[in-house]
Amino acid sequence: MTEKKAEYQRSAPLFPGVSSERTGIRFACCSETGETPVLLLYKKGSSVPEREIPFETTEEPGHLFTLLVKIPPSAYEYNYKIGDRIFTDPYARKIAGKRKFAEKPASPHEVRGAFLTKKYDWEGDVRPKLSYRDAVMYQLHVRGFTKQKNSGVRHKGTFLGIQEKLPYLKELGVNQLRLMPAYEFEELLPAVSSQNAKAEEVRLNYWGYGNGFFFAPKAAYSSSAYPEEEFKNLVKACHRLGIELLMEFSFPDEVDMGKILSCLEFWAREYHVDGFCLLSRPQVVEEAAKLPLFQDLKLVGGWFPEPVRQRIPVSGEKTLGESNDGFMNDCRRMLKGDGQCLREFAFRMKNNPPGCQEINYMTNHDGFTLMDLVSYDQKHNLENGEQNRDGTDGNFSWNCGVEGPSRKKEVTRLRMRQRKNAYCMMLFAQGTPMLLAGDEFGNSQNGNNNPYCHDSSLTWLDWGNGRLGKELTEFVKKAVAFRKSHPVLRQKTEPASMDTRSCGYPNLSFHGEQAWYTDYDCGNRHIGCLYCGEYAKEDGFLYIAYNFHWTEQKFALPLLPSDMEWRKVMDTTLEESFLSEPAALGREKSVEAAPRSVIILEGKKIEHETSKNAEANHLGKDKGALQDHNGTQASGNEALLSDRTVPSGTDA
Repeated sequence: MTEKKAEYQRSAPLFPGVSSERTGIRFACCSETGETPVLLLYKKGSSVPEREIPFETTEEPGHLFTLLVKIPPSAYEYNYKIGDRIFTDPYARKIAGKRKFAEKPASPHEVRGAFLTKKYDWEGDVRPKLSYRDAVMYQLHVRGFTKQKNSGVRHKGTFLGIQEKLPYLKELGVNQLRLMPAYEFEELLPAVSSQNAKAEEVRLNYWGYGNGFFFAPKAAYSSSAYPEEEFKNLVKACHRLGIELLMEFSFPDEVDMGKILSCLEFWAREYHVDGFCLLSRPQVVEEAAKLPLFQDLKLVGGWFPEPVRQRIPVSGEKTLGESNDGFMNDCRRMLKGDGQCLREFAFRMKNNPPGCQEINYMTNHDGFTLMDLVSYDQKHNLENGEQNRDGTDGNFSWNCGVEGPSRKKEVTRLRMRQRKNAYCMMLFAQGTPMLLAGDEFGNSQNGNNNPYCHDSSLTWLDWGNGRLGKELTEFVKKAVAFRKSHPVLRQKTEPASMDTRSCGYPNLSFHGEQAWYTDYDCGNRHIGCLYCGEYAKEDGFLYIAYNFHWTEQKFALPLLPSDMEWRKVMDTTLEESFLSEPAALGREKSVEAAPRSVIILEGKKIEHETSKNAEANHLGKDKGALQDHNGTQASGNEALLSDRTVPSGTDA
């Protein structure tokens, strides 16, 4: 059967990109030089142009040229040519010829723009629209998340591979995915240096930050020839499980604001994503925040100025989120045992400003994994080929006594405890916790804190970490569930640390060796946080004792109402950290915490008829006497493990 010849028709100006019309496909190409571009048409899958059609001369501002072409879009692909330069449409909705990750094209004809031709059935898809305070964010790299042989999925390194892992993520307690660049980006970039005789002409851009085709899902992350459909399936599957999907975008300075805003709106409407994390210049975040789109979708940036924050009513749900290293740096120092950071740590535990949500993380894609944070004092980036000069030197890490992997039981147990402590910081602070994929089972990058150029087992998550990996994973599951079951840990507004309800207790108060008093002296590394459940419609009290000193510390316990008692529910020194049966402490006035440990006590109603006579002398006391902190050591407190190792550079 002879194919009907394509017909071509000139057309009026439009925005850059392609769009379908009743009479054909409308192309719009911007020429920076003003030189008339040429449309190259290829039969689908071919790298040889079948037709070359010049655009019509235009007098429109911005040198925008347009053309209406009558062709079946499912049978064709396209590129543009200006002078001798052949290039792919930066506004293309789909990219052909890049199915293999980091494969260098043989010619500019190898990579082409393609068309979205399939009508997708969203089947009544509804966005979860989670509140930030109810979210547990999880950052992952699409390829690295499931590429390893032991990932347990069939479609490794793809959007479908993530979909196969959704039951695991749901069980972990994650309800918000944050994808590193999943649009079509350039994997091969010019080399950083050519000092070595055998230096490569290009370097690998594994992470994906930098320029790219921002409107097209990445073809190499798809298990089929239809990445747009596979990505939509992932979004729909996430939403069915109550999981949101946020996308990271990194727009270089040369990308104009109009293109950026059009890109965000396109992904929100075409792919139903729930929000964006912008790693770009501050002006981009400010302008994006003004879009009506972000009245109910989430926008995460490095910071937001006060005028932008104020557009969110105090009574409304926050849509803006701040994701920067402030929480990470302060809490890493505290975890390490540094002095003079107790006040900053207390601030991070309560920080929850109006108009903008704080995103709290201990690790990010850029830096040490959590396992490496407690295993290395120094970065080990020689494999990057930059003489170990790349990557930050300010890691605030501590190797727990041995640099790198160790089989010493005291070292492995201490590292386990430190990682549990880190999760306590993230999950029990007032902001939104962000977990780095793989940290929950001990994934390591061998001390490399900047593996941007590695597509290998170094950056692919290692899912086989044995018993210790399972211990930490179970801890994270229970810690996430504990956060979700206690509204005082995720309040809508920042705790005022005042008794605003006249109930005798502030919503959050800090304590030390004396109740109601915290000594922020530079030598102190322990603090107790008391949460009053009445401020979050929760029964009882929570007391979280953080001890980051290398010696055991005593914490004074505030006096509870006469019908309540203390029960210990968690201790990071124990293998089964969340106790299956709470340990009753009665109405003790103090508790001791082992070195480098976190313990949680709950103040609950007394459920049995014991010690009523002993309680009688408390009945006449009013709540003003709650500051009596001349307590004694809890007699029922079990002996805890001790570790007196001091990291180098720490105030002893």
